[in-house]
Amino acid sequence: MEELIRELIHIGLSEKEAAVYLASLELGPAVVQDVAKKANVNRATTYVCIESLAARGLMSTYVKGKKRFFTAESPDRLLSIVRLQRRELEEKEREVESTIPKLLALFNVEGEKPHVRYMEGPQGIKTILEIFESLEGDIIQIVPVEEVERIHELISERENHLDKLKKQGTVCRALAVMKEMNFDRFPDLPKSEIRAIPQDKFPIHGEISVRGNTVFMYSYKSTLLGLVITCKELADTLRALFQLAWDGSEQYPLKKSE
Repeated sequence: MEELIRELIHIGLSEKEAAVYLASLELGPAVVQDVAKKANVNRATTYVCIESLAARGLMSTYVKGKKRFFTAESPDRLLSIVRLQRRELEEKEREVESTIPKLLALFNVEGEKPHVRYMEGPQGIKTILEIFESLEGDIIQIVPVEEVERIHELISERENHLDKLKKQGTVCRALAVMKEMNFDRFPDLPKSEIRAIPQDKFPIHGEISVRGNTVFMYSYKSTLLGLVITCKELADTLRALFQLAWDGSEQYPLKKSE
């Protein structure tokens, strides 16, 4: 019985609602005193639980003679409740997705000082990727390919992340720092240009990306962490430095995707 109560709590019933529902299932049609006794819940609270369960379609009532009887509805109703909860969650998710860009517009309001956010661990990096996807504009990146490949959490998120960027038609230029100069190891994006540069000559272990007025910096060496800096001046400066590095890397292999 305790296990059943835990399962019912998991789908949203309170402990006492679960006890009243299970008692009613066992008893069949019964007066409130019997339900309360079976559930080990006081009579006043049992009435409240019955009203709540009835609102969810899990209990009903009828009058016979001078007595009011309460009865549990089929447990099949529980599945309907779960499906309703799922639809409500999906609707809330859509509402949040449509609201996030507006919230970010407020969150990323530029002032005289840069807006800096620091995030750590897999969930922090996932949040940074979501911020990255919410922005507009071309992308420039310096990526230490081997460092990224050894982080399981990044690989598991990468396909979904890339699919969103592809749908946006994002233009990307990247300097891929590699021990082995193999373009197949770098994810393919339409409208992208990638130069492979040797890691032995450029021992870069952190990643830098710029999109719009936001700079994203990642460290993979000691711990998984990310830094997000919203500042037009810094973003423009890093774009200029990237262009300098790009122009100086013309002797290295280039891959272009249409």
